[in-house]
Amino acid sequence: MTIPTTCIIIGGILSLLMAVFHCRFYKIFNWDREFKRISSSNKKVFYSIHIALTFLFFAFGFLSLAYINELSRCTGIAFGITSVYSLFWLWRTLWQIVYFKLPKTRVPQNMRFRHYILIVTFAMLFTSYLIPAVFKLLG
Repeated sequence: MTIPTTCIIIGGILSLLMAVFHCRFYKIFNWDREFKRISSSNKKVFYSIHIALTFLFFAFGFLSLAYINELSRCTGIAFGITSVYSLFWLWRTLWQIVYFKLPKTRVPQNMRFRHYILIVTFAMLFTSYLIPAVFKLLG
């Protein structure tokens, strides 16, 4: 098994795990309580975006595992797909670091752990989809 192939498999599995994680947001973030404070239209927009992202992660996970060889070779549209998905995860990694920066005050240990696990996971997703494109460009 080649390095790009392994990277696509890892990326596919991580994408599916992100989708499953997103399915748990309602409970993890107490949305039943939190969403009582916002308007119905804002709630609908928020849910719509969240469901779309969850679908996207399931789709990319499935496509990655169903089309491992094509994506790992990075020819044609596969190069564009892996590059764009890689850039999405680069953006999400940086967004986690900058926008969701932990406050300087005392933070609960589970929140700190979750923050750093997300950074590592996003960086792994970025890297797993970047490596096949780099191999294509260099090879």
